Amino acid sequence: MNTSKLTEILRDAISDYAVHAAEKVPVEWLQGYLGENLPDKSVDAIHTISSEILSTLDLMEEKKAALNNAIESGESAESWFAKEAMNESGSNGSKARVAAEFFNGITTANNTYENADENEIIDVDNETWDDEEWNDYRLKDSLKEVAVEAGKAGMREIASEAFMKASEEGIAAVFKDSEFVQQSLEKGAVTGLKVAVSAGLTVAEESGVLPPSTFDVIATTAHKTVESLATFGDVIRGRKTLTEAIVEVKNTAVSTFSAMWKKCGTGVIHEVKDTVASVFGVKGAIISGLVTGIATPPQEGSKVMHVIKETGKAVWSFLTKERHIIPVFSKLKKKLFS
Repeated sequence: MNTSKLTEILRDAISDYAVHAAEKVPVEWLQGYLGENLPDKSVDAIHTISSEILSTLDLMEEKKAALNNAIESGESAESWFAKEAMNESGSNGSKARVAAEFFNGITTANNTYENADENEIIDVDNETWDDEEWNDYRLKDSLKEVAVEAGKAGMREIASEAFMKASEEGIAAVFKDSEFVQQSLEKGAVTGLKVAVSAGLTVAEESGVLPPSTFDVIATTAHKTVESLATFGDVIRGRKTLTEAIVEVKNTAVSTFSAMWKKCGTGVIHEVKDTVASVFGVKGAIISGLVTGIATPPQEGSKVMHVIKETGKAVWSFLTKERHIIPVFSKLKKKLFS
């Protein structure tokens, strides 16, 4: 991945959005920006791409709000995820199969990181997915464990060396509109930033800077990226402690997985693994790191890197301790099929 070129593309997209944010709503800006930067695409194609990006972002926001409401009511993120998944259409057996594909995606994402422990992939096609084998209790229990691993995937990303290095590179690429980004975060105007990041990633993918992907994967990555950026900003400004930030990142990962689950119901089941691996693997970490760095005002660069490093230490400490409490990949596989 050419991170220098990706940084340039992302910076251009966010800058262009900053210039036009006051005069154009996100959909209008997105269609215009993609039309200008993807001249080989027809008007209909641009509208289709824009629609897929915006509908995905809307779903991500919907799931995030639903999880926040559940947590305020005393429900855990993991229980909420299991309930949401069980309420989707399909038999228990089919849902268990989707759960296994999500588990495979988490495993694949983990395996993309440097020095990661290699973990086995479940042979989904050769397992039993009969409803008789998957009663409500067994399915719900397994779904909770998948949600646990989803949260750990989100935490692992922000603690990765890839995220840290990309953040440093982003900070080094001095960005004149970083103040606009910070002001948008202060006002809670994150939707426009997610659209701008999605636009940059789309241009990068179409120009070959990023590997081929789907537009819903691009939007999902943008959503997760800006949410992480906002969380780090809250730590910098004293609105969240490191522990609260880590929990926020974990919960964002869980709500993101729930949105991906809903979308996969109309897609090809084997695409689930690749989708999860793309969003939460090293590629997603690099994108999140670059955007975090780009959006950091120069005077806050050292402070942000300190927070990122301290967060990484806290996450790895947590994951190491939790290894003895929460089922790791191999144990989760046994749990799914015991």
